[in-house]
Amino acid sequence: MTELTFTLRENSIDSLNEALDKFQQGQDGNVRALKFSILFTAQFIELLLKQYLISIDPFLVYTKCFREIQKKAKTDKVDIRQAYETLKADGFDFNALVKGDPNPHTVALDDALGFARLEMCSITGGELVDNDFADDISWLKQLRNNIEHFEFTLTAQEVRLCIGRIVRAAIDFCETFSLMDLADEIGKERFHTFEMLADEYTQHRTEAKAEMKRGESDAFRGLRPKEWQFVEWNVYRCDACGEHTMVPDDESATGYKCKMPLCGNEESEDIEVPCDVCGVPCANGDMQYWDEGLPNVCPQCNSHSD
Repeated sequence: MTELTFTLRENSIDSLNEALDKFQQGQDGNVRALKFSILFTAQFIELLLKQYLISIDPFLVYTKCFREIQKKAKTDKVDIRQAYETLKADGFDFNALVKGDPNPHTVALDDALGFARLEMCSITGGELVDNDFADDISWLKQLRNNIEHFEFTLTAQEVRLCIGRIVRAAIDFCETFSLMDLADEIGKERFHTFEMLADEYTQHRTEAKAEMKRGESDAFRGLRPKEWQFVEWNVYRCDACGEHTMVPDDESATGYKCKMPLCGNEESEDIEVPCDVCGVPCANGDMQYWDEGLPNVCPQCNSHSD
């Protein structure tokens, strides 16, 4: 019987290739294939993060080993990176935790991402994994969950932008940690398709930022510095596309609108509204509903009702 065997690296590249195949099928008219393009992209990212862990230590990818590190971190009141370094220096035997297990359970995506976010540049001292990458993964994870377990709505163009943003982040991640050269792994021609998607998303993002800048300039134009405090100009993360591009908009029903092309979402639980009891602004997602006369009650006022 022929066996199908993939290493972790081969498995991740295969998922990336499948994502591109399904995307191309969607571009050719099979819209249903776009759903699977998203799923394979999410799978690629998860496997890529596990490759990162293995590049640090082969045992980090196993749940039993990772949980031991988390326990050490909790006991010593340090982060998991510091806890790992301490256990390693003390000669802790990670192999003993998985020895004899033919198929040890591996860590979740969030665990791998959390470890990566603790990486610091040896020159600048800054984080090697920025908030944008973490936000992209969180957004993709939620989208995958909706596809697999509930319901979702996506246009073909939104799928293009989704894959574009994730691939852009993956390219940077691979280069930062010297994991692989994606162009070599999937071929120059195929890689060019991903680059075009990434460039397209970057262009949309640039356009959104430019429009936000124009809106901010208009909001403060003609005002003296002491009057700036009266201008309501907040920037929120869009729940639909994941970008920090929700800004005030006079034509929006909520007063805010995402400026990413092809998004235009107007809803976000982060948008602040005044409490109907005390009048203090609070994120609408934190508000409690009492009745028709008091639809928005802040947590502070709600706590006094008991």
